[in-house]
Amino acid sequence: MRSVCSSSRGPVRVLAALAVTLAACGDDAGTTATAGTPTTAPTTLPPLTSTTTEQGTTTEQGTGTATETSGPTTSTGPLPTTGDTGGIKLDLGQPDFPGDPTADTDAAKGCTAVDLLFVIDNSVSMGKHQEDLSAVFPDFVDAIIAALPPGTDLHVALTTTSFYDGSCSESTNNCVSQSSEQEILQHYVAPPATTTENGGQGRLFEWQGQHYFALDTDDDPAALKAWFTAAATAAGETGCSFEMPAAAAGWAADPATAPTNAGFIRDAGAVLVVFVLTDEPDKSPEPVSQWVDKLVAAKQQCGGIDCILASGLVPGFCYDNPGDSTLKTFLESFSAPPFTGDIDGDPSDYAMVVGDALAGVIQEKCEQIEPPG
Repeated sequence: MRSVCSSSRGPVRVLAALAVTLAACGDDAGTTATAGTPTTAPTTLPPLTSTTTEQGTTTEQGTGTATETSGPTTSTGPLPTTGDTGGIKLDLGQPDFPGDPTADTDAAKGCTAVDLLFVIDNSVSMGKHQEDLSAVFPDFVDAIIAALPPGTDLHVALTTTSFYDGSCSESTNNCVSQSSEQEILQHYVAPPATTTENGGQGRLFEWQGQHYFALDTDDDPAALKAWFTAAATAAGETGCSFEMPAAAAGWAADPATAPTNAGFIRDAGAVLVVFVLTDEPDKSPEPVSQWVDKLVAAKQQCGGIDCILASGLVPGFCYDNPGDSTLKTFLESFSAPPFTGDIDGDPSDYAMVVGDALAGVIQEKCEQIEPPG
């Protein structure tokens, strides 16, 4: 589901412990992690979209209001038109990317596994975004395999933002849901109760008989690329329009979802990366700390919060809007500032977030993790 909010500049945030940082618009809200003083080299990206209208979503130009009714739609057609000519500025630091002769990739000194959890919005208006993520994923796989030590064990999975299987109609204004707290809670069915929706409620999305894909970095990655690119678009647009990505990430690590999720998240010696793809404010009920705590509890042997990274493609204006602090606070709760970009950016901008740079962030974190034992 899409909330349309006017912005003079569509921000991209690239913040990481390895000194990847962003110069962005808007006032920060929520908890901000600290990662030292970065070295930056400014780069200007093309203008990003600030207002769009998609099938299944009605918008009132200039009001920042959107209304959506869930249900299947097609995702074909032209890219969204640009409603703003302002550009964005991206400051890139100097991480240890693949090929850096100073990079330390000694497996004995770092992690032995990486778990990648993609939280994908599956409400109306998300088809094109899912396709764009799928398009850049193969290059990301190549980049992360090049960045990590040989023999690193990868797990890749996705869950959706939906917690309700049924009729959903929800609107936002200036990045704030116009539904009452009671209405939001009515569309939040928490585990162990089940809606039977594939990939819902923090349960991993099953595709081709698998809830997650396992790959050794020494193996041919072709099968992983094919599996994920198909699964990400198969998530579809029939999910509930009350999107709850923070809750989905948290429940993915909770024992209540173990019947589908068991074995995906490793603890000792493993980095956990949570990647959110959504074009809407987060309506997850209950405190953000609850979802963070669920993830941290699954990483106690590794070192808790120090073993978790966050990233994503999110609604740029809403991300910096104080009225929509849930998603920002969640993503900024982990071991390094989040590496994020505007979901309404050009597909080439997706490659900025899901590519060599994110692989470098993961590599840097992997080098900091103590191996098991």
